[in-house]
Amino acid sequence: MNLLFDTNILLFIVRANNYKGIINFLNPDNNPIYISIASEAEIKSIAMQNNWGTNRINKLDNFLDQVNIIEINQLYINTYVEIESFSQKRNNQFLEYGFSSPRNMGKNDLWIASLAALLSLRLITTDDDFDHLNSIFFEVHKFGSSGILGEGKEIISFFCVFIKATEHIYFGTGLHIMRYSIVQ
Repeated sequence: MNLLFDTNILLFIVRANNYKGIINFLNPDNNPIYISIASEAEIKSIAMQNNWGTNRINKLDNFLDQVNIIEINQLYINTYVEIESFSQKRNNQFLEYGFSSPRNMGKNDLWIASLAALLSLRLITTDDDFDHLNSIFFEVHKFGSSGILGEGKEIISFFCVFIKATEHIYFGTGLHIMRYSIVQ
């Protein structure tokens, strides 16, 4: 399945010492990767506001050159409306919702969700903002404090530690630490 990286994943990749290893970890099957132009705008705004250096900006530009960046256009509008009204529990196409109170999503997240739904992309994120949409509009794989969501299973709960001197990612909670090689 083709992948859509959320803005927070872009940040994760650009901050990594071995960003190609992180991409291989996130995308072991080498599926096509898509980015919403909303994510490109967000990450470039973060870069400017935080005075990123030349190396980090070059890393971002190199990554963006390797992915499919999709612009926002009229085709998204109906999907955007469906997702936002669903998130607010006001979509008359649904009788039941898997959440008790409305979910307020940021406008960029709504555009990103609309793209994932419209193109049947698997969204890769660290945010909770998309959880209520998982398996309803598109598939969400979430990396975060509660683990990886998707395909009905939690794989691991983790926090991530990057150690410059190694070429590995360490994931773990408590006594359960897993090491993944990110060497190409």
